[in-house]
Amino acid sequence: MLAVAAACSKKQEAAPAATPQQVGEQFRVRHILVQYRGAQNAGPKVVRTKAQADSLIHALVARVGQGEDFGNLAKQWSDDASAAERGEIAPLQAGDTPPDFEHAAFALKPGEMSAIFESPLGFHVIQRLGTERIACEHILIRFHGATNAPDSLRRTRTEALALVDKILTEVRNPDASFPVAAEAYSEDEQTATRGGYVGEFTRGRMAKPFEDAAFALGEGEISGIVESPFGFHIIKRVPIEVIRVEHILVTHAQSDGLEQNARSEDEALKRALDIVFRARKGEDFEALAREMSDDKMSGPKGGRLSPVARGQTVPEFEDAAFRLKVGEISDVVKTRFGFHIIKRIR
Repeated sequence: MLAVAAACSKKQEAAPAATPQQVGEQFRVRHILVQYRGAQNAGPKVVRTKAQADSLIHALVARVGQGEDFGNLAKQWSDDASAAERGEIAPLQAGDTPPDFEHAAFALKPGEMSAIFESPLGFHVIQRLGTERIACEHILIRFHGATNAPDSLRRTRTEALALVDKILTEVRNPDASFPVAAEAYSEDEQTATRGGYVGEFTRGRMAKPFEDAAFALGEGEISGIVESPFGFHIIKRVPIEVIRVEHILVTHAQSDGLEQNARSEDEALKRALDIVFRARKGEDFEALAREMSDDKMSGPKGGRLSPVARGQTVPEFEDAAFRLKVGEISDVVKTRFGFHIIKRIR
């Protein structure tokens, strides 16, 4: 709400479930406020009647129930200053907000949405955000009429379902790479180039069908077909982790990047296979990187890369790196930059 949002600092990490009696505990919520002409602090641009405001907030709650994202609706419709933050206000503790707001917020479990209630500011609805954070990758297949699907997409829902079913069979093969499949198939333009990596999130931040499926997965598990307003998803839950690796890059005339050279792709592959053989026979990996790597940034440092998180590298490299155990050396990994040999060091 206007007064509350202005009084609170922005986005700190919250502690788990609090009650009004647990002074010092914090909780995170987001909020939609719909004002009407004459409500307290309503600006001159608020011209809707009270009846229109009541109708609007009930319509917004219905849309959340149908799977639309609470945060997107808050950003578009809320009259609170928190609209720019998708309705999220600073972590709160008992006594920070008026009693009606506090009572409604503290009664919620993570992911739950309050009933609509009224204050002098207007009509409110609150969604409690969780504290458990997970990360996942996904593949999205759209169909005509799905939210954000381009008008030019003529694929029917039935056709999309058949396609996503084939992809699901493919990615459930233990030898398949989910990030590579996401790059090849996913129609979520924002995540496909990152191997489908969505990032870390808590409850209340995704469309509800997507969120429910993601939180039901164990780490490394792949969902069945999940339908949201955006289309059909396949979701893989991945650990939240950052790893350290060293690598040796062997380039060729067709590689992308700055380190191209005249050797053929076959010559580059033979060179890479020889490096794997030498490294697994016990030669020092860092010495091999300094001698053999075509990566002019990491080669002189023994192949050491900056810490790697999911979504930061090309999918083939990411998949191979995150499959390794500490101390293990990969097979030859082909990417558009050439051939890599990767060693996980942490």
